[in-house]
Formats: sequence, C-alpha cells, structure tokens
Amino acid sequence: MRVLVVGAGTMGHGIAQICAMAGYDVVLVDISDEILKNALKKIEWSLGKLAEKGRIESLKSVLTKIKTTTNLSEAAKEADFVIEAVVEKTDVKREVFRVLDENCREEVILATNTSTIPITDIASDTSRAEKVIGLHFFNPPTLIKLVEIVKGEKTSNETLEKTIEFAKSIGMDYVVVEKDVPGFLVNRINLRVFVEAIRMIEEGYKAEEIDSVARYRLGLPMGILEVVDFSGVDVVHNVLSEVTRRGFNVKPPKLVEEMVKDGRLGMKSGRGFYEYKGMYGRAKIPKKFAYKINPLRLVAPAVNEAAWLLRNGVASRESIDKAMTLGMGYPRGILEIADDYGIDRIVETLDRRREETGLKEYEADELLREMLKENKLGKKTGEGFYKWMYERMDIGSVIYEKRHNYALITMNRADKLNALNEEMWAGLKKAFLKAKEDEDVRVVVITGKGRAFCAGDDIAVMSSWKKFADGKDFFEKVAMPLIETLSSYTKPIISLVNGYAFGGGMELNLFFDVVIASEEASFSVPEGLIGAMPPIASTLGVGMVGRKLAVYCLTGDVMDAEEAKNLGIVDIVVPHDQLELVGIEYAEKISKLAPRSSKAIKESVNSVRQVFAAALKVGVKELIELIPTEDFKEGMNAFIQKRKARWKGE
Repeated sequence: MRVLVVGAGTMGHGIAQICAMAGYDVVLVDISDEILKNALKKIEWSLGKLAEKGRIESLKSVLTKIKTTTNLSEAAKEADFVIEAVVEKTDVKREVFRVLDENCREEVILATNTSTIPITDIASDTSRAEKVIGLHFFNPPTLIKLVEIVKGEKTSNETLEKTIEFAKSIGMDYVVVEKDVPGFLVNRINLRVFVEAIRMIEEGYKAEEIDSVARYRLGLPMGILEVVDFSGVDVVHNVLSEVTRRGFNVKPPKLVEEMVKDGRLGMKSGRGFYEYKGMYGRAKIPKKFAYKINPLRLVAPAVNEAAWLLRNGVASRESIDKAMTLGMGYPRGILEIADDYGIDRIVETLDRRREETGLKEYEADELLREMLKENKLGKKTGEGFYKWMYERMDIGSVIYEKRHNYALITMNRADKLNALNEEMWAGLKKAFLKAKEDEDVRVVVITGKGRAFCAGDDIAVMSSWKKFADGKDFFEKVAMPLIETLSSYTKPIISLVNGYAFGGGMELNLFFDVVIASEEASFSVPEGLIGAMPPIASTLGVGMVGRKLAVYCLTGDVMDAEEAKNLGIVDIVVPHDQLELVGIEYAEKISKLAPRSSKAIKESVNSVRQVFAAALKVGVKELIELIPTEDFKEGMNAFIQKRKARWKGE
C-alpha cells in the first residue's frame, strides 16, 4: 500500500516518517526540492535518535521507503491513501484537494491533517465528499500517538472505518469527532486555555506564574504559554482567525497580533512569551509561583468548552478525556479534573469572569447549569460528568465524607470555633478509623467548618476539671484514644488549616503528614496563659519541629501561616480561596503511590514519632498534675470572665 503525504513541513515529514516506520511505501510531496531535502534531513535525524534508543532496527530500511517529488498530479495517480498536511489556509487546501480528486483513483480516501478548517469545506471542491475525512495528528506526530478522526457532513461510515483501521496500522490511538465543528475537539479546548493564559499576561501576570500552575499543579508536561511558543504564536494567531471567522465564540487577545507583528513567534524565532537558545530549548518555570494563581482560571473555560462539545454530540466524554490525556499530556481528562475540583467551583469561576469581562464566551454551558441544579458536582456529591463512590455521615460534631479515593473529615462546631469537646474527640477517632478500614480510601483530608480549623480544647470542658482524677480520666478515655490512633495511622493525612489553629487544634497538626494553611490561618499554643500547658507541642512538637517551638509554648505568641511554615509546622501556604483545591491536588498526587509504598512510608514516619512517645506521656502527666492547682483554677476563671489572671504559683 502506498501512502501519499502532501506537505513536507513539521507535520508532513513527521507523518511520512511514522507511515514508513509502520511498513508503508510513502511518497512525500511539496513545492520545492529544497523543502523536501530539508524534510528528509529531519526524518533522518529523528530516525537516528530512535535507532540510538533501540526503537528501530535499521535507519536505512525506513528511509528507503520514503520517496519525494514535486509533482502532485503524478504522485496522486499511484496513491492508495492520501494525507494532506499543507499550510492551514482554506484556499490552499481546497486547491490541493481539487488536484487530488482529479488524479486519485475513485476509491482512494483523501484525509486532511487540518486542525481547524471544517472537513466539509475542504471536501466541497471534490466529487467524492463521502471519501474526505479529517485525520488530525498532534505535534510531534512521532511522539504523540493520537489522532482525531473527524467526520465531514458527507463522510461515509465506510470511509470512517477504513481510516480507523489505517490509524491503528500506523500505531495510533484515536478519537472520533462526530460533528464537523471549527477546531474539532482538542483545539477548541486548547484555544480556551491559550486565550485565558494570554489574557492573564495582558492583565499583568508573568508567563512563569501562569505556567507554574500548569506544570506543578495541573500536572501538564509543558506550561500553557510554553506550548503556545512551541506551536508558534503565528500559528495560534492563524487558528484563532480561522475559527472565529467560522463562528467560534472567542475574542482574540490583542497581544497575539502584536507579537506576530513584532516577530515574537516563539521557539522558532528565539523569542515569544519566553526567550530560547536553540530550537528545542525549554523555558525555566520556577515552582515557587505555583500558588499565586487559581488554576480554575485556566480550567473553567476548558471545562465549559468540553461541556459544549459533549452536549452537542461532537464527542463522548470518554473521547474528550482521552484526547486531552493522549493528545496534550494531561494527567487526567479535563472532565475528570472538573469532577475533582467541583462543578460548582467551575461555574462560580465562569460567572465571575463573565461579570468581570462582559464576554459571552464565559457564559456557563447549559449542561453545567443543569448539573449544578441536579447537585451533580463531581466527587463531592458522588456524580458529575462521571459517577464516583460517595458516602456522607454525621458522627456527632464531625462530618465524614468518602469522596471516591479520599475521605474528608470536617470538624463541625463552627459556632464554637470547632473547639474540642468529648463529642468531637470521639467523633474524630471514629471518622479516622472508618477511613482506615475502607480500602477505597487512600488519603484522609481534615479541615474545620467556618472561620476556624480548631480553637483547641473546649474551655467549658477544661473548667469542669476540679481534681487530678478528672483530668486523668478525660485524657485516658477521651483524648488519648484519638492520639494513639493518629500515632499509628497508616494512611496519609492532609490537614487544611482554614483559620484559627490554637492549642489542641495546632497540636493535632503535628500528627498529620501534609499541612496546608490558608494565608488567613493563625497558630498558637496559649495554654500556659490559662494555667495549663501544651503537652504535645512541648514534647513531640519540640522533638520533631525543633527547639524554637518551645519559645511559642512559653510565650503563647500567635504565629501567622508563614511563621508556622518557617518553623516547620506548616508545609504549604496558599490563598484562602485555593485551600480546598490544593488539598484535592495533594490527595490525587498521593493516591498515585502504590498502596504498600504509602503504608511503608507512613510506618516509617510513625516510628520517628514513637521516639518521642515517652516524652509525650510526661507532657500529659504534667498537664494532669496542673489540674488541681490554684493557678489552673484561676486561669480557667480569668478566661471565662475575660480578665487578666492573677497567678499565685500554687
């Protein structure tokens, strides 16, 4: 079988190479011998790299299968399957297809690699519209093993089936785009993300800040603006012009046209959104910017477009997610990402952008509105674009939710700043044990309802202790069961500190594995100011975090989130509106670990905490011994009466 590839540019020569590697005889056509000569050099270089890695046996055996010519009419007469990959201009493509139609045998399928132009338009100048089909490869086709197969209005099922078989024969996976819409599937979603990123540049954000979110939080292989530079700013400009002319609702950013006029075309010109040394240089994207921008700014427009594609029958949800994972390297499909973050958060972001810009393109799709109305919010309700395992129950003053692969535990005494009373201590223990026993749950996330994570032990409970036995009984029967559970817990725990984390609320975080704090969070162990002492912070905390924590135990000073991070109590500080999102991101990252590996790491970490177990017992003993003292009684009374304590040292 002889495959004719028309166009020897970046895509054309790559397509010719993979067809030859699959064993086909290939004829590569372009308008000049110089272009064809350069194309063969690039193919030879690429094959050489593959040979070095042992992925092909012989460079020469593949090269001999590729012939070149500038005579399209003659080459078309011998072709068995045609792939057109010329410049993305409708008039040029239609002329190529006119020549192909006149010279190819009537049974030959004419495929176009167009990324944006409707197949029906390209087929309109032929007498075989039923045999014209889209076969869109991704750049570079030698590495990205996916094609979009796009049906025109008159494309026959026979043509579709034969094209699918051809794609499989050259080692490509595929998605079928059922309707001939401008930009098809991947590029429609990409353009939403590209445009949003470029608008953020126009707003004053730096490229590194935007791409840091894409790389380190969304898990994309390249930054969004890095991809634009790689593809070519001029290419993106042309694509935007093409799809908007055909009804795609987007307002192209002015910056794109300005960059094209200035020759800032991306990697190929050495300068775009970044500066490059060499054709395949990589942009330097620091991780420190990862939390400056809310990822929903980039995700929401993409999800909105995906919802439009799904609602209009352009592609199935499986095809949409497959296209974005295989075609663009997303770690999860865009619809699955939406279910992770929550459809409510997606719609909130779109509504806010609609209000800020006045642009109709941010109007949330009907499908998203309907999902919101039906409470199909994703993992947080058990159904979104997909169905998920979900369970919710109230355990006293604790809310327990199973969200498919992680559990969310919420302390629910907002009116009391989630202070720890007996019911809360017991509820937390039961919730953690429930998550531990559920094999589906890989990670546990804990947070507090309202403006506090947890303000510490309930003063009403503490003031009820009158004698040594009262405190001893409380710690043995109420507090220590949870502490012992956490000390030996074998599943990773992520803490989302949303506000006050005082006293026992701060001390609980010393048992958690990843502590993520809102910029509005604050930390303190002020027990000494009310005649008590922090038994966990002054022992386990000082041992694990360091001597500096003793200063805060002795002074009761309040730390902001950054201070707590510098001290080692907090791992990550994020804007308040991103706290839950970051927790979800870490839950997904940790869930990728092998279960036994995760458990082994936890066992090892727990063994470090066990080193300080004896010290912790001393701390608890010291606190219990303070209970019958006059100073303890005075501290409780002073706190309740909102006055300064008068210590006697008794």
